[in-house]
Amino acid sequence: MNFKKTVLLGFMLSCALPGRSQKITHALFKISGASTEIRLIELELDNKMVIGIRDGRIAYAETLSGNGLDYQAGQNWNQTNNDYGIKMAGPFPVEYYTNFDIHDPVGKIKSIGNIKFSYNNKFDIHEQFGSLKSIGDIRLTYYNAFDIHDPKGKLKSVGSVKITYFNKFDVGEDFGRIKSITGNSSSLSVSFTDRRFMQQD
Repeated sequence: MNFKKTVLLGFMLSCALPGRSQKITHALFKISGASTEIRLIELELDNKMVIGIRDGRIAYAETLSGNGLDYQAGQNWNQTNNDYGIKMAGPFPVEYYTNFDIHDPVGKIKSIGNIKFSYNNKFDIHEQFGSLKSIGDIRLTYYNAFDIHDPKGKLKSVGSVKITYFNKFDVGEDFGRIKSITGNSSSLSVSFTDRRFMQQD
């Protein structure tokens, strides 16, 4: 009888666990033509919380209820986890890559809740080490050595959003400046911080 109860309880828990999964309801990536780095990532989770990420670490976290910042980098030291960052972003536990992840960049976010983060590591020989590779189902690609006419290391796509830059064929233009961003949607968007004009949808 106890065995049957245990099996039933395990089945009920396995059915309930997917309901606890976090969902990225909107992701915003801010980039600049002057740099290969992603300036800022804002993730809206479950329509409840916004988490700002800069250089692989949490810069801030706030609820959408308008009660102000729950966490801001440089403050809330009691919430820090060693040298890496906060342990919790609202209700979501945060994990980081450590020295035990021998091929990966130490100190960068590994997961927020059940959302996994991956980075280009020592096995990605044509990519810049430590550059963001994916967040959950959102995959990122970069211009690399195979894109011989384009600026190496700059963001090429975020999910279905495509980014192009002025390249060697654009005579009279600043090489590497953002030319267009296409494919933005209500759930995923890329914006730019450059003040100079460029096409964007």
